[in-house]
Amino acid sequence: MLTAYEVFWLFAIPAAIFSWYHIIRNVVGFVSPEGKLPPNPHPEIVFLIAARKLTSIVRDPIDSIVSSCTRVGYSNYKIKVVVDGIESAVEGAEVILVPKDFVCQSRYKARALQYALRYLPNDSDHWVLHLDEDAIVTPQGIVSIVNYIKGGGKPIANGPTAFPWEGNILTFYAEAQRQWTFYWLKDQVMSSTVHWLNGSNLLIRSDIEQQVGWDFPKCFISEDARFGYEATKKYGKVPMFGWHGGLTLEKPAGSVGALIKQRVRWFYGSILNLRWVPRTRLPRRLYSITVWIDGFVLTVFFFVMVVGLYHEPWFTAMTLLQGLALVGVVWLGRYELGIYYNLRYSSLAGWKKGLLYIGLVPLAPIIDFICTLPSVWAFIKHPKSFEITTKRR
Repeated sequence: MLTAYEVFWLFAIPAAIFSWYHIIRNVVGFVSPEGKLPPNPHPEIVFLIAARKLTSIVRDPIDSIVSSCTRVGYSNYKIKVVVDGIESAVEGAEVILVPKDFVCQSRYKARALQYALRYLPNDSDHWVLHLDEDAIVTPQGIVSIVNYIKGGGKPIANGPTAFPWEGNILTFYAEAQRQWTFYWLKDQVMSSTVHWLNGSNLLIRSDIEQQVGWDFPKCFISEDARFGYEATKKYGKVPMFGWHGGLTLEKPAGSVGALIKQRVRWFYGSILNLRWVPRTRLPRRLYSITVWIDGFVLTVFFFVMVVGLYHEPWFTAMTLLQGLALVGVVWLGRYELGIYYNLRYSSLAGWKKGLLYIGLVPLAPIIDFICTLPSVWAFIKHPKSFEITTKRR
């Protein structure tokens, strides 16, 4: 007879298998190889940075765009920043200030993006790269995106993002835990079976963005996933999604509290978006959401058994070896892969990187608790607005 722990663990096994299926399929070519710009003419790209307020924090992404474009010899671009307010002046970009009296069905970021459409081109020759306020654009990213466009890439495309070491070990590990989902995202867009999109490093052909828009009823969070659903609804079976392979670098959340708020927003947004998920994708979406909650139960079980409050064996004798192997290969393996990927873009001495690999082993249960707690907390105190994730400066 199965133990209670096994019941919850077995429910999560298909998700673990799916995760490694996506990783194995997409780990090669996840980031496009370094290359050179194709011959002129080059397409025009508008780099659109979305921020709640215009502050000095957007200086880094603006500088990275200018520097990377100069380095690879790309000049056919514009930089725009859409904000709801201005705290300090920032040079090098056109500022789009959303009026307080602007009204649409969406709120917060989606509302700002809807307003920004009037300042963006509307034809198939222009593209918009959406970026968060801390996103750093790399030279490789510029080359990959231009090559993707000139190669006839689909009109909506995501790309890879790495989260280099910023000094907070818990949030760094949390991003490592999340890393495998980017491989799943690549599978989604390559098959045009989208469950969600990343709102940053999101490339959209301008005419398509104008047609789909961001004016969605009852949308105040998870607007990126909603855009993917609405585009799917509008264009039906026409393949609309792709993977441009251009890398951006972003910062992990600045604190555990900010990380939890971020994940609560993601989880609750996925709940709110269920009514707009294409029907054929609904079973997988429901399973993914439930597995997130199941992960919280498994983590709580782990700590309860470690402190001796629960004495039922973790696994029955017949499945002990299989259970341990699954934990070692699937659970910790995904973490270590994420650490490896993010450390590739981190300026750390080799021995410090080694310590981060080792330090994961005792901290992994704590990280799992931090990352799965939002799936329950979202029902206790769900977000009522779009809270910006605080990052280290």
